[in-house]
This record gives sequence, structure tokens and C-alpha cells, in this order.
Amino acid sequence: MHTVELQGMELAEARKKRKMVALSGVFFGLLLVLTLFSNTLQAITLPKVRTETPVKGKLVHSIEANGTLKPVEEAELKNETGWKVKAVHVKVGDAVVKDQLLITYDSKPADRQIADEQTALKQQKLQLDGLFESFVEANRNGDSTAISKAKRDIESRQLDIDVRERKIQALQEDLAGQRQIVAPFDGIVTSVRATEGLPSLSGQPVVRVSNASRGYGMSVLVAADLATFLSVGEKIEVEVKDQTVQVMEGRIDEIADSQMELAGGAGQKQDAPPASKTVRITVQGEGLKGGERAVVRLQKSVSADEQLLISNEAVHKDQEGKFVYVIEERKGPLGNGFYVRKSYIRAADGNANQTAVREGIFPMDQVIVESGEPLQPGNRVRLQ
Repeated sequence: MHTVELQGMELAEARKKRKMVALSGVFFGLLLVLTLFSNTLQAITLPKVRTETPVKGKLVHSIEANGTLKPVEEAELKNETGWKVKAVHVKVGDAVVKDQLLITYDSKPADRQIADEQTALKQQKLQLDGLFESFVEANRNGDSTAISKAKRDIESRQLDIDVRERKIQALQEDLAGQRQIVAPFDGIVTSVRATEGLPSLSGQPVVRVSNASRGYGMSVLVAADLATFLSVGEKIEVEVKDQTVQVMEGRIDEIADSQMELAGGAGQKQDAPPASKTVRITVQGEGLKGGERAVVRLQKSVSADEQLLISNEAVHKDQEGKFVYVIEERKGPLGNGFYVRKSYIRAADGNANQTAVREGIFPMDQVIVESGEPLQPGNRVRLQ
């Protein structure tokens, strides 16, 4: 009987222990679930960041500019006399040679003026002959007063004749230059604004002639920092767009401050560095006539060595210099966590999209490019 009671008590104690073990398992299981849920919930609320790994390569500066081709040497010929056009000898597109006749004017007004001046000159010379006769007569009579007066009259009339002769010579020279327009050099006629029987417009070019042998060119604006990568005399490819697209060889002839900045733009500081440069490019190619659209595209790499390249969005700046945020992975009992580390960098160069870094990051680093919230060193984040 005593033995049976003892066995019953042992069975009850065993059941009690099993219950305690089961309850403990449930408790710790629930605690683990709650911990995992808490970590998951916390992870969801962490700032989300997008990262990139530095790329090893050469930083390339891209330069693109466009303009309109015009003859490098071009002459605009005018006629300010207001005379009527007698004949137009050329049309647009004609090839001409130096001193070839282009436009002839009706010079009757100038011819009449010269004729009038020549008639007046003859009259003065006849009057001079009469004065010489008076001088001879005064000498014959021995009249000193009459002699002195005759000398003065002869000298005065001779001066008038000299003036008249110079005037006639100037009118004849003007007439020779104004009665016609000739080509200043071998070239192509690119514009004619003259009509037979009508006077030329004052101040307006009548004929425009371009020197095709000197080639065509264009002026483009390039950011001043990019213009430092260009040099005078450098040969470049120019994409010319007309009926078709052709790639022609061009040459940089000049790099200068833009005219707007030379004139002083509104609100521009006098000691401020120029924001842009004017680059003049000459193009040699067959079939050009001027007016074509042209595009220049260049890629320049400053350093011959490869460097670590990162997006400009990843680079920040404070009083101590430029820096990036790097992901630092830390191991924990429930998994790894990702934390923000601030790393100052030494930038070698940069373009519109990338920055070349000499010091401060390594090829395996995960650099933060974008974040949903402002970051501070030590912040825990989640990766996108």
C-alpha cells in the first residue's frame, strides 16, 4: 500500500515537470517570436538607402556644342551714292575671281558734276590768261602798283585752279570706285540685293562674296572649365547636317572670353571668372556653301591612370571637406545590421555625373547614393 502511494506521487511529480517544461518552451518560443517581430518591425521603419560600388576607370569630360557654318572670310560690299543700278552681272552661287565686275551703276550725276567742274576750271584758266596780260601791260607801263596787284591776282587765281584740279581728281577717283562693284577676291557670291533701274539701299550690303578657299567656320560657347581641356590648333571631328549628315575635320582656331562677358553682363562681378568661352572652329570640306548646322562632340580624359569613380549624388561637403556615407555591416545575435559611416574623400576631378576619388574609399565599399531620410554617422539603415 505504501509502495502504491509512492508510485502515484512520482507520477504526479513527473506530470508537473512536463507541464513546466512545456510552459517554458511556449514562453521562450513566444519571446523569440516577439523579438523577431520587433526586429522586423524596427527594420521596416529604418531609413531606406540606395548604394553603389565604386567603379574603376578614367573620368571622361564630354563637350558638346552646335552652331551654324559661315565663311571664314566674307566681304559685304556696299554703295552709298544712291545711284541707280545700271546692270547686275552676277547671281547667288556664281563663282567669281578677284576684280571681276559684279554691279554697274548709272554714274550720270557724277559725270555731270565732273563736267561742270572741268568747265569751271577752263574758265579759271582763261581768267588766269587775262591776268597775265594785265601783268605784262603793267610792266610795259612801269606802274608798280598795277604790277603788285596783277601778281596777287595771278597767285590767287592759280590757287583757285589748284583747288579745282584736286577736286576734279578726287571726283574722278570716287567715280572710278563707285560706278561699279568688283570682287575683292576669288570666291562665291552668297547674296545679291540689287535690282536694275533702282537705287541701292543706303547702308545695306549690295553683294556678299565669300572666300571658299579659306573654309567655313562657326563660333560656339563652351563652359570655361571645359574649355581648359581644348587647345588652339587641335583637330576635331565636326558633324555637319544639311540634306545628309557628314563628318568633317575641323580645327580650333581661337579660344577667347565670350563677347557678353567682355561687355559685362548685368550683375556680373568684375573679378568673377568667366562662365564660358567662345571657341572658333574652322571646317574644311567639299560641298559646303554656308548655313549648315554643325555639331561638335568631344570626350576628354585628363588623367591617364584609372581611378575610383562614384556618382556625384554620393558626394557631400561640410567645413572639413568632401565626404561620402559608406555602409558598415555589423554582426548581431539575430542577424547582421547595416550602419552609416562617414568617410572624407580626396577628389581628383569631376564631371557633370561622376567624381574621381583618390583617397577615402575602397573598391569593395558600398557608398550611399540616395536616402529616404537625412543621415547621420552611426544611423542604422536598410538597403534598397
